[in-house]
Amino acid sequence: MFGDHVSFDDTGLSPRSVTRRGALRLLIGAGTCAALLPTVAAAAPSTQERLDAAQMDYDQAVAELEALGEEVASAAGQLSQTQEAVGDLTVQVDDKQAEIDEKQLQIDDKEVEIEEKQDDIDVKQAEIEKRQEKLGDRMSSSYKAGPTSALDLLLSSASFEELTSNIYYLDKVTESDREMIDTVKTLKAELEQDKAQLEQDKAQLEQDKATLETEKASLEDQKSELEDLEAQQAAELEAVRAKQAESEDLVANLSDEVKELMAQRDAELIAAQQAAEEARRQQELAQQQQQQGGGSSGGSSGGGGSTVITGSGPASAVVNATYSTPSPGSGLCAAWVSNVFRNAGIGSFYGNADDMYYAWCGYSTSQIQPGMIIAVNTAPYSAAAVIYGHVGIYVGNGTVRHNRSGVVRSDSLSSWISMYSVTATVRCGWLGGIALS
Repeated sequence: MFGDHVSFDDTGLSPRSVTRRGALRLLIGAGTCAALLPTVAAAAPSTQERLDAAQMDYDQAVAELEALGEEVASAAGQLSQTQEAVGDLTVQVDDKQAEIDEKQLQIDDKEVEIEEKQDDIDVKQAEIEKRQEKLGDRMSSSYKAGPTSALDLLLSSASFEELTSNIYYLDKVTESDREMIDTVKTLKAELEQDKAQLEQDKAQLEQDKATLETEKASLEDQKSELEDLEAQQAAELEAVRAKQAESEDLVANLSDEVKELMAQRDAELIAAQQAAEEARRQQELAQQQQQQGGGSSGGSSGGGGSTVITGSGPASAVVNATYSTPSPGSGLCAAWVSNVFRNAGIGSFYGNADDMYYAWCGYSTSQIQPGMIIAVNTAPYSAAAVIYGHVGIYVGNGTVRHNRSGVVRSDSLSSWISMYSVTATVRCGWLGGIALS
C-alpha cells in the first residue's frame, strides 16, 4: 500500500482519512484562516475529497489484488495437486502394463509347455498305438492258435524240467502283456492330465491378464479425466493471472494518481498556511497598533504561544458534549475531542493531539477555563503517545474529560497534569481559536 498514507483506523488520531503528519499541521493552519480566506479554504476540501476518493479506489484495488493473489495461489495449488495425481496414475498405469506384460510372458511360456507336452503326448500316443498293435497281434495269434495251444505246450514237454520251463514261459508272456497294457493306460492318463493342467494354467493366466487389462483401462480413464481437469485448471490459472496483471496495472495507476493528488493537496495546504500566517501577522500588527494607541486587545495569548481568538461560543455545549460523545476507539483522543466540538456545534477541527498542542495551546494550566483543551505533544505511555501526545477537555470543577484506551473518563486536573507532565509541559487553549463563554 502507498507508503505515507495514514488512515483514521491506523493511528486513531484524526477523524477522517489524512496523509502525512506534516499535512495535518498544514490543514490546521488552513482552518485558522477559513473565515478570512474562504476561497482558499474551499479549495482544499475539494482536493481532499478527490484524494479521499482516489485513496478509497486505491485501497479497494489493493484489496482486490490481494484477493486475486490468494485466488492465484489457490488455483496454482489445485493445479499442482491435479498434476501430482496425474503423475501417480501414470505410474500406476505403467505398473499395470508391466504386470500385463509379465502375465503375457507367462502365458507364452505355458503355450510353449503345452506344445511340448502335446509333442510328448503325440510320441507316447504313437508308442501306445505301436504297443496296442503288437498286443493285438499277439492276442490274434493266441486266438488263432486256439485255447489248447498252452495245454499242447505243456503236454508236449518231454521231461519235468521242460514242463517247468514251459509253465514259467507262459507266465512271463502273460505278465508282459499285462504290464504293456497297464503302461499304455498310465502313460496316456498322465499325459492327458498334464495337458489338462497346462490348459487350466493358461486359462488362469488369460483371466489374470484380462483383469489387469480392465484395471489398466480404468486407470487410463481416470488419468484422462484428470488430464482434462488439469487443462481446465491451467486455463483458469492463466485467466486469474491475467486479471492479476490488470489489477497490478490499476493499482500502479491509482498509486500515481494518489501521489499526484497528495502533492496537489500539500501545495494547497502550504499556500493556505502561508495565507494564514500573513493574516495572523496583519491581525497582530493591527492589535499592536491599537494597543499603542491606548486601545485594548480583543483577544489574549498565553505565556507560551501565539493563539489568536477569532470567535466565541457556549462552553456549556462543549462540556455537555463531553458526556454524550462516545469513544471512537482506543488511541483516538484527538478524534474524540474533534467529535465533541462538532457535536456541540462549535465547528470541525482536525489534527493529532500534538497538532492541537502546537496550534492552539498557548496558555499555562493556571489560566485554564471550562471548554478549553488541555494537551501535551508527547507522552511515554505508548508508541503512538510518544509521537502524537495526548489531549482532553477541561469541563470545570477541577475535572478533565478525555478518551484514554478507548474509554471516555474523568480525571482530576491535578492528576491529569501529574500524569502527562512527565516528559512534556502541559498546556491549554481554545480549540480553533474560539473562546467559549
